[in-house]
Amino acid sequence: MSAQPAAAAHADPVTPTTPSTAETAASGGDEKGAKGATKVDAKAARLAARQAEEEARLRTKAEAAAAAAATFAHLFGKAAMIRSTQYKKVVFTQVADVDTPLVGRDITIRSRIHNCRKQGKNMAFIVFRSFGHSIQGVLATANGLPAEMVAFAGGLNCETIVDCTATVTAADKPVVSTTRSGFELVVKKLFIVSEAPAILPFQFEDGSRKPGTLGPDGQPLPTVQLDTRLNCRWMDLRTKASNAVFKLQSAVGQYFREYLLRNDFTEIHSPKMIGAASEGGANVFKLDYFGKPAFLAQSPQLYKQMALQGDLRRVFEVAPVFRAENSFTHRHLTEFVGLDIEMCIDDHYYEVLDLAEELFAHIFISLVRHHQHELNAVNEQYPFDPLVFQVTDELVTRLGIGVIEEEIPTKDQYGGRIRNRHVRSLRLPFPGAIALLNSTLEESKHVSEHEDIDTESEKKLGVIIKQRYGVDFYIVDRYPTSARPFYTMLCPDDERFSNSYDMFLRGEEIVSGAQRVHDPAMLEQRAISKGINPSTLKDYIDSFRLGAWPHGGFGVGLERVAMLYLGLRNIRLASMFPRDPVRSTP
Repeated sequence: MSAQPAAAAHADPVTPTTPSTAETAASGGDEKGAKGATKVDAKAARLAARQAEEEARLRTKAEAAAAAAATFAHLFGKAAMIRSTQYKKVVFTQVADVDTPLVGRDITIRSRIHNCRKQGKNMAFIVFRSFGHSIQGVLATANGLPAEMVAFAGGLNCETIVDCTATVTAADKPVVSTTRSGFELVVKKLFIVSEAPAILPFQFEDGSRKPGTLGPDGQPLPTVQLDTRLNCRWMDLRTKASNAVFKLQSAVGQYFREYLLRNDFTEIHSPKMIGAASEGGANVFKLDYFGKPAFLAQSPQLYKQMALQGDLRRVFEVAPVFRAENSFTHRHLTEFVGLDIEMCIDDHYYEVLDLAEELFAHIFISLVRHHQHELNAVNEQYPFDPLVFQVTDELVTRLGIGVIEEEIPTKDQYGGRIRNRHVRSLRLPFPGAIALLNSTLEESKHVSEHEDIDTESEKKLGVIIKQRYGVDFYIVDRYPTSARPFYTMLCPDDERFSNSYDMFLRGEEIVSGAQRVHDPAMLEQRAISKGINPSTLKDYIDSFRLGAWPHGGFGVGLERVAMLYLGLRNIRLASMFPRDPVRSTP
């Protein structure tokens, strides 16, 4: 047996001691901490378990959906991207063409999902919408469809584009929420072509609603603000009213061209980058043209006049116009579509007015005759009164309105005239229009007949003219010289006035025009009087030095015509992608 070390052999025996209060507290804290940690760990474990269960459930659901998709891939799902791999293999029917002859037949449509709703697990209803027309589709397990397909259809996002194969049936009762209300589609196949997100910039119903519409509780229902519409114009264009506005705007341009081509006009295309401001003044967009200054054209004015001097007797142009006006009004844009005409005259600028009256009568009559569907669509959301553009025979007689072609002088105290009893468009001389306006104003607020009038006064005048003459369309001529460009011919009897005219719709200007100065010496003099250096207009003025035809013309704002004809509150509603001082996109 080995000897132990001395220190160990002689050590005192260990005596147990009682723990201190602090040690006891520490020990109790450790126990509580351990218990707390155990609870946290248990909670985390439970959460992890639940999460794992949820992930497993979703995985199972996804696997089931994938299995169903594979099983029923011939009935529903997401179609392969269309990349021109086949040509005319499928014959599509437009929703608008669904009619009685198709009842009982299978058709394929491509359309948007307007809305969808499930009715339990075994039935779903979809409203398909395509280019302004809609029809209801029905999916039901009773028709042999799998429940998975019904669930798929009920979960489609609005605005998604789908291909649907279905049997056309006559509806048991009209589906009033659709345009093809007498028919339904019994869906057989349904495939996503392009999927829309679940959250849209705005709801289609809100964008289609008439302002001020009240809900069942008497509170206003939501509508979409103009900026929201313009920021997502491609969505806004899907609404019936907006879609119709631009079809009608297109029609105005179509009938403008149609009438002029029928009346021996030649369409021209003038440059939009020019070396001098065509209208003078500061409202031009300046640009750098290879180190030299140039401008975006304020109008085709100078070039259409020059075209006439090239022996094109009558010309017109439909093209963009640029105005650097820092205006935020309801009727101004920095870029708009100009409808411009210029024509040779024999004796008098009334020849231009005669043509203008016939032109606008053609446009107005054609819109009513051929576009009632679009007019109704706009009227549902933005109510407006039908346009009146002819003075009645009764008023012509009662007011003593002069008839120019019958050489009947006017007895109307404000100088009202009409060309003949066929068109009956009202013409007022500017001084007479101002006298009519002043007849309703306090003397201290009277407007001068030697100065142009502002927008507010124009609107007041429009109201008064409607009350007195009953028309929304009228012409005012003999404007003050001070209010007209340098190339406007002055009145021979009083050079304070000019051979110029404006045309109005519902109290707002849509046309400005005049007889033009065709004498080069007079042009130079007039340019200088307006603060324009004639040398900057050398080519233009030179075009009149080789023998110049007397002529006149006018310019029309396409968006403004559409806005005012339809009684819209803002020109931006009639401009597809409007440009103003704060908007240059989209």
